[in-house]
Order: sequence, then structure tokens, then C-alpha cells
Amino acid sequence: MAELFGSFDRGQIDSDIVARTIGLHRVAKKMYAALPEGSEEKAILDAYADGISQCNARLVTGDEKLSSAMVALPAEAFQPWDGADILAVARLQSENLSFTGTEEIAQSEFNAKALAAFGTPPTNPRAGILVDLIRFAPLEASKILSGFPNDGAHTQSGSHTLPLAAAHTKPGPAVHVPLSAFAGADAFIDAERKQRSILGERPFTGSNNWVVRGARTTTGHAMLASDPHLTLSAPAVFYMVHLNVTDAQGDKSKNLNASGLAFPGIPGIILGHNDHVAWGATVANYDVTDVYSEELTPDLTAVKFKGQSVPIEKIRETIKVGGGDAVEYDILNVPHHGPLMPQIADHRPKAPDPAKGAISIKWTGMQPTNEFAAVLGFMRAKNVDDARVAMRNFEVGAQNWVFADTDGNIFYSSQSKVPKRDVRAFTGWNPSTFTGAIPAFVLPGDGSAEWTGFLDEAYIPHAKNPPGDFVATANNDQVGITFDNNPTNKRLPNGDPVYLNGLGYDAGYRHARIKKRIEDVGNRMTLDEMASIQSDARSAVGAALTSKILEALQRAREATSTTNPELAALVAGRPPALFDEIRDVLTRWGTETNYDAASGMSPENNQPVDNAKEALASKATVIFNAWLVRMIRATFGDEFAAMGVTRAPYDLRKLLVDLMTADPSTLATKEALFDDLGTTAKVETRDERIVFSLLDAIDYLNGRLGGDRTKWRWGALHTVSFDALVPLWGRLSIPPSGDPVFPNGFPRHGDGYNVDVAAYRIQVQEWKDVSFSYSHGPTQRFVIDMDPAGPKARNALPGGAIWDNRDDNPHFRDEAELWRRNKNAPVSFTHDDVKTEAESRTLYTQPQRAK
Repeated sequence: MAELFGSFDRGQIDSDIVARTIGLHRVAKKMYAALPEGSEEKAILDAYADGISQCNARLVTGDEKLSSAMVALPAEAFQPWDGADILAVARLQSENLSFTGTEEIAQSEFNAKALAAFGTPPTNPRAGILVDLIRFAPLEASKILSGFPNDGAHTQSGSHTLPLAAAHTKPGPAVHVPLSAFAGADAFIDAERKQRSILGERPFTGSNNWVVRGARTTTGHAMLASDPHLTLSAPAVFYMVHLNVTDAQGDKSKNLNASGLAFPGIPGIILGHNDHVAWGATVANYDVTDVYSEELTPDLTAVKFKGQSVPIEKIRETIKVGGGDAVEYDILNVPHHGPLMPQIADHRPKAPDPAKGAISIKWTGMQPTNEFAAVLGFMRAKNVDDARVAMRNFEVGAQNWVFADTDGNIFYSSQSKVPKRDVRAFTGWNPSTFTGAIPAFVLPGDGSAEWTGFLDEAYIPHAKNPPGDFVATANNDQVGITFDNNPTNKRLPNGDPVYLNGLGYDAGYRHARIKKRIEDVGNRMTLDEMASIQSDARSAVGAALTSKILEALQRAREATSTTNPELAALVAGRPPALFDEIRDVLTRWGTETNYDAASGMSPENNQPVDNAKEALASKATVIFNAWLVRMIRATFGDEFAAMGVTRAPYDLRKLLVDLMTADPSTLATKEALFDDLGTTAKVETRDERIVFSLLDAIDYLNGRLGGDRTKWRWGALHTVSFDALVPLWGRLSIPPSGDPVFPNGFPRHGDGYNVDVAAYRIQVQEWKDVSFSYSHGPTQRFVIDMDPAGPKARNALPGGAIWDNRDDNPHFRDEAELWRRNKNAPVSFTHDDVKTEAESRTLYTQPQRAK
């Protein structure tokens, strides 16, 4: 990226430093070298790379043309590929799905800053801020299975119900990493997030999938729905492919007939179906990355490990920079852990200071595996049992996979390499005092918190044809290990202590909502009903917090200068009719629309809709969300400023809901976090902060949307654009830059934690001018009926089949038009149907070779 665009954006150098540090290209070369000569996987990779190389050669010669909108892309950018290049792209996708090194560093830095700002003395009312803010428990306790499976024979049906009792614990090492060790970390974290944003963003997850058996469907067939959420870009992250291949030598075991989504640069169907089996995936969120605090020797040549000095390896890297000098440097690698995080200053990597220590990163994806074999196995599976066997090759990039077959079976698994750790890495953790070690934060690098192997498949959450005849996943806690706010005190069925994850799971609202929608159908489900769940936009945060607003508003109206002078002063001078209107809108939002986060704007002409119910829901949604960002700032802004924090460790919505729905007497800080550190003359209460933020939100909306509140609509602020990957290519965005009807993007429903997530980003420093637009959502709207006579699939992508708008190509954005209206279209699968539906056909023939 730096070689291509470094002259326009020096930050691309930082992203390249991150990629080189993690070593995607190094492990890809090892993966390719490990494939046996003559293997089918290697042959396919080589053939695919050859096809890319041929196309690139034609681009260099000018025989193939790019869109004229793709400016500043030189012909020499198009180089030959080999099989290792493909595996590097695949590892990039795995990194996006499972690498959490930067999150763990950022969270640990946040912890250190909190301790430095507020300490631990009981006289400081904010000393317990970490206990109250960093909570592992979800907002809604909704799990995929009833407990860990115990499936040594690998024939699991249903799930093994096991009370998650506390395991025996012994003190673990406390890890107090000095702030000095995080010097330069912010630049590394920002660069990794920028690199990742090409595909998706964490921790704001939003993927969903579910499978339903025939007992719950109108057709009597198994059905599957899948809408993985990644970056909404142009071109789309995935594109549609149908592979129908007959082996030239007549070996039917090598035939392929699979349809679905492919990832650019990787052969095969990663999500989709064949004649017999369909599959979908959501990120499983297992913690497969650890960061370690390393003690360095004074000469920076070794680390201390188990009482010995272990030499540091040096890996030389050269980053070419367009319009500048190349960056040459050494990656410092700890052999038993991984690379040391470099300090990035002025777009140059800087070695750590031995006196301050350093942080190393270990990730399962740094060792070679063979996920492509799993994908190839999915495409040829005859039933869910075949798919399960194939899935054993999927070791990095853990997913919650769901499968349905034409025999009526459904299967769920989260198969992956999940590290087993020395119990000292987690059994001494105490969430009530925020002491001890836990793999969610920096661990000691002295050898006391090492990986000891990987979790046996028998215990990795999975189930075939479970009770209830359906399985749903939504990035949530699989078996409930975090529900008591302590993910370290659980045991496997064999009695072993286990740690799967800490802070990475979703809040639980989406999974609970999907389950409720399936269970509340009241009849056998149709494919339309399956698809309608993907469009669900109920505001879970609105449902959780609106009553708190109404209660505070009522108390403010009843306040006097004697009973509550701060509240009375806030509402003084405001017309009573304003409060009546807000109370009415927010109350009816729940009673009449069930907190539907409606857009309220027409997807056709971007004008306010006249439908009274949608208009009500839209007005309430915009008031609530304008209040939400201000309430977050009013609550956490002063503490974050005192800590010197510019970014939240994870979604601020969850922090606020946790704080506002808790009994204040149970909080370590009581109500101290609602008090503003900047106003020493008075003590702000939760009610005061709520009303202050609400009135400020109304003033903001008056200025942004106008004084006629009957025209306020959420979709006027909450929009989505599918932006071109390179900002210079704005004409290839959807809608294009400067679009006269949708200048700010398409109006959309949703506000975060909905099934159709649509979560805009919130940071405390942006509360005045937060952008309510978003860029992360479903990269397909896929539903399928597994009819034995032939699967019936529907889908829609956020884009089009052709990323080129020359001559107003109708397929540049036709899928996007379906997607943004929450619709889908049938996808032809049989040869006859494809032939009938085809607009045109291109036949490529191979010339006969002379004998």
C-alpha cells in the first residue's frame, strides 16, 4: 500500500509496518511450502494465481482496461502472483476474523491509565472505575448452547448440559505493566485498525446466522440464513460465484457444483451451498491471541524466559514507498511468543527501550495451517457430517459455522485451534478487585502464562440437530462462560479449567432477538420470514434506557429550587409543551412500535415518509440517539480526559447501559462517574446528566434538522455509503461522490445492537459533531431452502456484480439497490435455470495442441 499510495497518504507506511510485523506474507510462504507436490490444493492455488497473472499482464500491456475512475494506479502495480500470494490474502482475512493483539494492548493501556489517574485508595471515589467499566458479562445473557459438549466419539447430537461451576483457583501472577511500556502503541494500534478496516472492524461485531429444521418450516426442509457483517465498501468485500466443474478424467469425486460468495484473491466458495449442503458463518470471538510483557536484556539481544536469556531473532524487512525512500528495519521476534510491537514515530519503526520493557504478540495465525482444504471440503460435502470432517482443517479465523443439508439435518460448530493455557494465566483473576492475570490483558512473559496445547474438538461448542430444531449465532458467548462476569472460573466436562474469551463477545441482544423472532413465529416458517429477521431493527439500547430518560425527565419537572436545585435550573425557561412532546414520543416509541429504529426517509427520493407509525419511530430514534452520544460524553468524558484517553477500549454503548441499569449500591464507584470532575462546586447526579444531555440533544437537532420537529427523521442523519477503497476513486462509490439525491449516503434504519446492526461509531471527543453514518454491515442477505429436488437460494450484496460504472452499467449497483431496501432476489443454481436467466454467455475454448 505504501508503494502505491505512500505519496498521497504517509499513513500507509504505518499500515505496512503492522502487516510486516504480524507477518502475513511469512506464514503464507510456509503454508504454501507445506502443501505436498501434486496435491489438489496446490494445483488449484497455482491455477488461480496464473489466472490473476495473465489478467495483470494484459493490464500492463493495455489489452485489458480499468475504469477511468481508478486514477493514480500505475500499470507496474499489476505484478505476477504465485500460490503464496493467495494464502497471504487468506491470512489477511483470518487476521480480521481472529487477531486481537491490538485490542488487548489498547485495553491494557487503558487499564494502566485508569490506575495512574485514580489509583486504588478507598478515599478516591473513582478508584473502582475499572471494576465498573470493564465488565465481561453481556448485556443480555443469551447463549448458543446449554453448555459445553462432551463428544469424544465425535457424534454429538444436542448439547451436553453442564452447570458452569467455579473451578479450583490458585493465585496467578499480577501484571502491572508500566505506562512507559506502551510508548508508541497508539500509532501501532491505529495503523492496524486502518489496515483491518479494508475488510471489517472489531469490536463492533454484527454477523448473524441460523439454521432451522423442517419441523419448523412450511416446506418441511431445513433452511439457513446468513448475513455476515464486514466493511461496506466499493467493491463489496465478497462477490458471487458459481463453480460447476466436471473432472476431465471422469473422477466424480473431484467434480464441483457450488454457488455463493468468493473473496477476491482466494479461490472457492467461502459462504454458500452445493447440491446437498449450505453453510454460513459468524465470528466465534475465541481469544486466540495473547500479548506478553517482556523483560529485555540491556543490549536488546534477548528476553528473560523461565530464568534464562533467550536470543531475539531479527527479520529484515524493506518497505518501498511511492514518492519517498524505502523503509528498512528489523522486526524483533521472540521465538516462543512472536514479534515485539514496534514503536511507530514519524512513519518509522523504532526499537523498544530495554529499560522500559516491550510487548510481544502471539497469535495462532502465525503458524501454517490449511484452511483452503476445509473450504474445498465444504464445496464437495454430501451432508453435514462431511462438512464437519472438512471443518477440522479450519484452524485459524474461528467461526460459528452453521450447516443445513437436503436430508433435513442441521449442524453447528465453532471448530478452531483454541489455545489451552497454563492455569496461572487466568485462575487467579478476581473481577471484583480487578487483580490477577487474565489473557484479555497483557500477560507476564516470564514463562508462567504459556500455551500448553489446544482445546480438544470434543469440548469445542458444537451440536447436530439440537433440541428446539434450530441454532442461531450472533458473535455471542457460546455456552455462557461470561455470564457471571468472570470468564476464568469455569470447567470442561472433564474437570479441566478453561478460558475461551473475555471481552470479545457480543452484548447478547442480537442473539436473544433472533431466538425470540424464531420462537414467536407461531407457525412453520417461510423463507420470507427467515429473511425478515435479517431486517429486524428493534433498538435494544433504546429499550434498555428509554425508561431511565422518562423517569429522570419526570423528576426534573417535579424539582424545585429547594428539593433539587440542579434539576430545577436545567428545565427552567423551557416550555412545558416541549417536555410533554418528548415524553409522548419516547413513551409511544415503546408502546406502539416496540422501539423500532426506523429510518423515516424514503429509499427512493430521500424525503420524509408520511407513514405515521414510521414517522413516530424515526423521530423517537433520532432524539434517543442524539441524547445517547451526549450522555456518553457527559458521563465518561471527564474521566477519560483525566486519564489521557482518546479512544474507548470497546463500545461505549455497552459501558453506558451497564452503568445505567446497575443498582448504584452495587457499583464500586457508586454514582461518582456521573459527577463532572470539572465542576468542583457541585455534584452532578445521574438524573442531572440525563436531562442535561437530553436538552442539549434537542438544541442540536433544532440546529441540524430545523425547528419543525414533525419533520425530524432518523434517516436524515443515519446513512450508509459504500465508499471506494481508495478515496481518489469517489466516482466508483455507491452512491457516487456528489450524488444529487443521496449526497450523504442512503438513509437507513438501525442504531447499534439491532439484528440489522447499522452501528455508527461513538467516541467521547466527537460528541458535538458525531457522524451518525456507518460503514459496517451485512455483506450478504442470504437465505436458502434445502429442497432435495434442488436448493432454493436468495441473496443480495452491498454492491454489484461489475465494479465499473462505464456506460451506466446496470450491474454496477443493482445488488446494492436490493440490499438497501432489505430485499433479496432468487439465485439460479441448476444449469437450465442459469441458461434461461442469462443475459449473455461468453464461451472460452482451449485451442487444440498439435500432436
